[in-house]
Amino acid sequence: DTFKISQGDRAARKAASRDANCMGMLHRADIKGLHNLATVLVDYLGTRIVCQSVVPGILQGEKTHTLLYGSVEATQPLSWDEDLHKLLEESLGRGFMIATRSVPTLPLSDERMALIEKLRAASLENLSAMGVPLAGLYQENNNKETKPLTELCAPLEAKGIRGSDQRNYLLDLSRLTPRDANWVPESEGGTGRWEAVASLAKGGRAKKFIPDSLEDDEHTMAILRHELVSSLTRKQMSKYLLAKKDKKKTDDKEKTATDSEKDASKKEEKEEVDAEDEDFLASLRLNPNVFLPNIKSLEGIDDEAYKQIKKDEERVREAAAYLWDDVLPGLTKDIRENSGQILPVDGETLCEVLHQRGINCRYLGRLATMAIEEEEKDRKVEADFTAGKVKSVPRRQMPLSWLELLECEMVARAAKHVLNSYLAENGGYGAAQPAQIIACFFSAVLSTGEERAGETELRLKKAGGAADDNDASPSFLHGPSDPSFNRSRAEIWEDIEREIGRRFRYVLTLYNTPQASAKTKNGGSEDTKPRTLYTPLLRRLCQRNGVRLVAKTYEIGGKCLCSGGNNSYPIASSDIAGILPLVKHAAAAPGSEGFLPASFDSHSGPPSLHILLPDAKSTFDTAYAAWNQKALPQALDLFQEASNLYQRVVDTPLHMSIAKCLRMSAVILFQAGETDVAAANAARSLAIAVQLGGFDHPESANSHSTLAHILLNSNETGEGIKHLRAATYLTELMAGRNHPDLGGNYHKLGTIYHELGSPVNGLRFYQEASLKENADRIVSGMIAKSTALALANVGHFKSALESEKRAYNLYRCTLGEDHELTKSSAQNMTHFTKIAVQQGTRIAKEEKKRKDEQAANAVASEIVADELAAEAAKASKKKKNKSKSKKSKG
Repeated sequence: DTFKISQGDRAARKAASRDANCMGMLHRADIKGLHNLATVLVDYLGTRIVCQSVVPGILQGEKTHTLLYGSVEATQPLSWDEDLHKLLEESLGRGFMIATRSVPTLPLSDERMALIEKLRAASLENLSAMGVPLAGLYQENNNKETKPLTELCAPLEAKGIRGSDQRNYLLDLSRLTPRDANWVPESEGGTGRWEAVASLAKGGRAKKFIPDSLEDDEHTMAILRHELVSSLTRKQMSKYLLAKKDKKKTDDKEKTATDSEKDASKKEEKEEVDAEDEDFLASLRLNPNVFLPNIKSLEGIDDEAYKQIKKDEERVREAAAYLWDDVLPGLTKDIRENSGQILPVDGETLCEVLHQRGINCRYLGRLATMAIEEEEKDRKVEADFTAGKVKSVPRRQMPLSWLELLECEMVARAAKHVLNSYLAENGGYGAAQPAQIIACFFSAVLSTGEERAGETELRLKKAGGAADDNDASPSFLHGPSDPSFNRSRAEIWEDIEREIGRRFRYVLTLYNTPQASAKTKNGGSEDTKPRTLYTPLLRRLCQRNGVRLVAKTYEIGGKCLCSGGNNSYPIASSDIAGILPLVKHAAAAPGSEGFLPASFDSHSGPPSLHILLPDAKSTFDTAYAAWNQKALPQALDLFQEASNLYQRVVDTPLHMSIAKCLRMSAVILFQAGETDVAAANAARSLAIAVQLGGFDHPESANSHSTLAHILLNSNETGEGIKHLRAATYLTELMAGRNHPDLGGNYHKLGTIYHELGSPVNGLRFYQEASLKENADRIVSGMIAKSTALALANVGHFKSALESEKRAYNLYRCTLGEDHELTKSSAQNMTHFTKIAVQQGTRIAKEEKKRKDEQAANAVASEIVADELAAEAAKASKKKKNKSKSKKSKG
């Protein structure tokens, strides 16, 4: 019965995560005079634990601490302190664009208050029956006269407490931005975007898995990201300043004041302009207390405040519409155009890209729908071009890996929540033997169907009898078998798809579909292989659930056995090497993923926390500015100084900020021509990335690529090829076979081997590059052109001509007939055609000569054979005559 706006277990879990996020933002802001508590969330076997430091004096009674802001009990009025309010306006108001608004001093609705009183009475009755003393257990509602409204510059649930150390602490920051109006039902003031999409959806699986309404306890905690608010504020401020500048130009033309009058009013005008800009910026602040459930309405209490609330709701709807109409399509366009090369390689980098744009992960479904629409446009353009309806096609296509990554991340996230619900069943009895449940669950998710009894017997017979009994996992992971967990693959996938429909409002197209199962069963060519990412999904499932598996080859992507007790397949309970708790730290470094597996063994480093060191941050920013200005010696010295400052604080080189300094130092040294030292710094950066994130971390792949570039330009080709192949392998491991970077990496490797005088090996890599999906038709043309040159180099001019034709067609339909690349490709085709004809004529002549020689040899052989046969017959006849002669004499 503490002061809560939202209800339900799902909302409570989300509220704890939001509180940690907001505490982290407050920590990084480092506001003087405002303190927060160290907060850590721990997820383990379906249970979330909130760990938080204590406000000094709060456990020693009410006299040792003072409540200055907000309320602890739901029945108590909101407290207010003028000094703390001013501090919040200066810090939260300015820094996080939070508006100061009037709210009811007793904000909860009468219905909610009645429910809380009912629950409190039942609780007191139970405690009294148990003999617990009730005195002082709850604060009684005081009868002091209070104002009906209280001004707040914080969320309603926030509490400002002065501890015994006389510091001001801010607690329960469940949000620093308003609710997302796209996830508010239209009947309650939402934008109605999801309702409009749902009205267009046709029956089938969408009707089965996607809820008809947005009414959901967890959606009450769906808030806008601070990055989105900042982006919208910059856009509106830029528009305002541009309009103001245009107005000033017009006024200057019409102004007829004398120069003396202008000089006298110049200072006063500048002050008015600055104040006017500040007022407009303040008007852009958002109210975080709109669209909240169980809140008392201001209608009839204060009409002005009620009108202001309605204006605030409209502003929040504008922000949500900006996200839906501008930001989401903008990201889809940038992914298609590859602007800034932002295409992620796995779920972690995908979340980083979304968060940098101010997009919450709950919009993964909307982005996937837009990706499907873009892919359909590409197929239509290809069909029209083939049919001759259009003469040219766009250079870029929507990368297939974008939709694959979106669906993979949705499945991994939904699977985590479903697995948590399984482990929490029967009062958490499932967590007593998690290995069996996790193995059955993973086997079902990473398969296309379930084995029949005959197929299981045949598989065990081929494997040499019974299932593998070698158990490498700790004994505590195996408890007594849970007979209640006996779900089939179909039941597990139905729960996952229902969670995806509720959480992302999307229906899967690449996973658990009849088309994918049929393609897997029947095999197929490279173009018809299913796009399901089984290996990246297994990796992501382990990351999201803290599961460690035994290192071996798993037969994923086929039939599974998930309802056979301990003998699940392809992942058995004995394959679960360990289950790590997932930890989310409020002071985590910005850009890092929320929940991370907590391990303190020798194979992984501690999580990188944000360092509150203004000197190091200032030094790093100055170094970056110097690097942009091409002041390389100064930038190098500053990056090294920043690295030393960071290392003094963390007392270890294992920190992402230090890795960034090393990477930038390597880049500067390489630009300065110090390739050996640059390679050493890049190698150290790679070592830190591997130690912190593992060998398959995206930062490790980037470090491999950077180091390969330095080594290849340092004439250390052998080592450079090793790191480039490692980067290629990691990219395919994390993103699947359709990531656009794979084609470029294979093409680069083919070029290296070709230039080293090994055209056969180069041709192998070129052919592998041509099999990879490439979203850029020009790059595909370059790969085809390089393949043609390699084929010509080994004397296969006919095949070279075919490859050059593919390059020419790609250049012609993309760049036009008059482009230099198209003309060059046409010349190569003419050259290859001439040589191919000459080679064909020569081959034909050689073939004719060979056939003539074979015919002559055949005739000669026949003559020789006839002669030999005649001689043999003559000899036989002579022998026969001799035998007759002997008989006659006898």
